Amino acid sequence: MSAPQKRGIDLGLAIAGWGYLLIGFIFLMLPIVTLIAFSFEDARFPTLPWAGWTMQWYQELLTDGRLLQALQRSLIVSPLAAAAATAIGFFAAYALNRFDFPGKSFLSTLFIVPILVPPLILGVAFLGLLSRLNLQGQILSVFLTHVVILMPTAIALVSLRLAQMPKDIEEAAWNLGANEWQALYRVILPWAIPGIAGAWLLAFTFSFDEFIIAWFVSGFEPTLPVSIYTFLGANLSPSLNAIGTIVFGISVVLLIGVELLLLPLLLEGRASMSKDETA
Repeated sequence: MSAPQKRGIDLGLAIAGWGYLLIGFIFLMLPIVTLIAFSFEDARFPTLPWAGWTMQWYQELLTDGRLLQALQRSLIVSPLAAAAATAIGFFAAYALNRFDFPGKSFLSTLFIVPILVPPLILGVAFLGLLSRLNLQGQILSVFLTHVVILMPTAIALVSLRLAQMPKDIEEAAWNLGANEWQALYRVILPWAIPGIAGAWLLAFTFSFDEFIIAWFVSGFEPTLPVSIYTFLGANLSPSLNAIGTIVFGISVVLLIGVELLLLPLLLEGRASMSKDETA
């Protein structure tokens, strides 16, 4: 096979691959784009041709007490659960990265169990446990369960940052007179701030969008995803398109923040690996 023929085949394969990815992207994004578009349509039911633009459905959200209360609960639970999971995740990641102790491998595996168990099974298990503790059906239930399911994400992201930190920096702080807590506060914590911030943003996004476990444990104090599901079963109001657009926008903004925080960490880790290979 001649070189021009080979280049032509490679070019064709590249075009086919990019075309396949483009089709997949359009297939994934088309429902979301449709949701956003119909949230601004004047007609009560989606119609073609276009019936006109309106902000009516967003205005109706401001007068719907149920959805506003659910949004308030989500805005209370999600940041607090993300903060608690990130704090626990930081100390767990620090212990796993810096110390050797009996049962370390088992503990590392145990931390990722909430990711491996299906949310439906977790929801049933949490409901049974919280019922025995008389904690079911309240915001505290959602908070506790979200902390558990968010911890693995926080541990993974903080560990990614701590793994890039040379161990001799902490030892140098000890040699200069700092005790373990001072070194942790003045050396380790500032270094880990980007990973901690990224972990909090991603945990907040997961908590804000989480539905299955919250549906089991929230009871009469539902979060926003649970209220949307209940609202969908009661009627087909175009306001659902509006609130779906708002939730999607919040999620996108948070995920962009996570990407902006984690991209320098990934590039830094890749650069350090390249230096080690060169050395």
